[in-house]
Amino acid sequence: MKSSLRFKILGSFALIVLLALGAAVGTGAKLTRSRYDRFALQRDVDKAESLSTALGEWTAEAGSSETPPPLPPSVALFFLPFQDSQMKMPQTGMMMGRRMPMEHMQPDRMVVTDLTGKVLLDTSGYGLNRMDGNNPERTSIRDGNDVVGYLYIGRMIPDPHRPPDVSFLQAASLITWLVTGIIFIFAMLLGLILTRHILGPIKTLNAATRKVESGDLKVRVPDSRSDELGDLSRGFNSMTEFLESADIQRRRLIADSAHELRTPVSLIRTRIEMMEEGIYPMDGEGLTALAAESDRLIHLVDELKMLANLESSEMGLSREDLNLNDLIREVIEASGPTIRRGKIDVEIAEIESLSLSQSELHPVVSGDRGKLQRLLNNLLSNALRYAQSRIIISIRPEAGQADRVELNVEDDGPGIPEEDRLKVFERYYRVDASRNRSSGGSGLGLAICSEIAKAHGGRIEVGVSRVLGGAELKVSLPFKTAKTLK
Repeated sequence: MKSSLRFKILGSFALIVLLALGAAVGTGAKLTRSRYDRFALQRDVDKAESLSTALGEWTAEAGSSETPPPLPPSVALFFLPFQDSQMKMPQTGMMMGRRMPMEHMQPDRMVVTDLTGKVLLDTSGYGLNRMDGNNPERTSIRDGNDVVGYLYIGRMIPDPHRPPDVSFLQAASLITWLVTGIIFIFAMLLGLILTRHILGPIKTLNAATRKVESGDLKVRVPDSRSDELGDLSRGFNSMTEFLESADIQRRRLIADSAHELRTPVSLIRTRIEMMEEGIYPMDGEGLTALAAESDRLIHLVDELKMLANLESSEMGLSREDLNLNDLIREVIEASGPTIRRGKIDVEIAEIESLSLSQSELHPVVSGDRGKLQRLLNNLLSNALRYAQSRIIISIRPEAGQADRVELNVEDDGPGIPEEDRLKVFERYYRVDASRNRSSGGSGLGLAICSEIAKAHGGRIEVGVSRVLGGAELKVSLPFKTAKTLK
């Protein structure tokens, strides 16, 4: 059976509060009762010691006669309510040669016995006839130097009934427990409010996840809280935004791929049908046109496959130490016919050291040769497509990053507007008519460059060339110095 999280939290809160209150109140009551018992007993013992001397002569006379003599006035004050006398007592009395305030001479329970334990005086009202002679809680009564009896006051008397102060303590304890119960109820109400405050966002997130499960990626949850639940809500919103963006890109990729693939396929099919109908002769020129469209189709499929592999988490890199200068020269040499045909001047600016000598710094990166060649080839092809007459390829240490190198490809073409500089790395994105399908490639080249740079721990950005005025593509990659190569 599935138990509610609300019940678990509230139950745990109730148990903790109950244990804490019970332990605090129970321990406090026990300590209070124990300390008060010791205090009351010591109070009575002190009072008995102060009265014992005054009772010495009276106890000796009472133990030897059948009719007890009158109590001394200073002693009678302690059991005045038990006397029939209406004598007026002074507001202060003399005891043991000292003046004692009335508040210290209030009526109290008192028992006086002789040496055998026979009760000579009992103001407690318990009807005691004899006391245990071995009772340690007693005070000796002396007449001169002789012990003539024993005195018991208050808690020194074995009590068959509940003393008034004990009843008061028990009543106070009962009130304390009642107050504790009320506090517990208020604590549970507070716990219910806190539980609702905690579980509210969780319930909202649970409902939102079910909507995401059903395919609704536009769902968002309130994220104004500044605690961990707020962080969770913001993380959920970021996740759904990413999923929505990925879904949009996936749908657009499918639509764009279908469109891009349909174009060469339609051209091939149309040319074949026209050859069958005799409109176009089936000669070398016609077959060359078919081969060109087939090559374009194969190239597009290869780029899609390359992009899928780069985005795959299972894609691995065959890393080796590579000199960027050597890779650039290889790519330029391979593109020589295109460069000469476009009459473009391609310049290579050697690496410039900002802090190390030329012999200590080498533009060496750890990477996959094939993929880095593909990155350089795409960057050069993009520059050749839009350059008017000049391209500069430079390598230099990245400013503020001692372990990164920056590869720049600049051209003197029309450049890329600022609002399109992030979008050019999206699949099939073309800036304007000057970068159309016939002259602008497949629209996947820069997207592939971005994924290759990320796979090597780098990044790619678009800017404006300060030297040539056209586009500048900057690739940042981690590199190795001569010291790290050793």
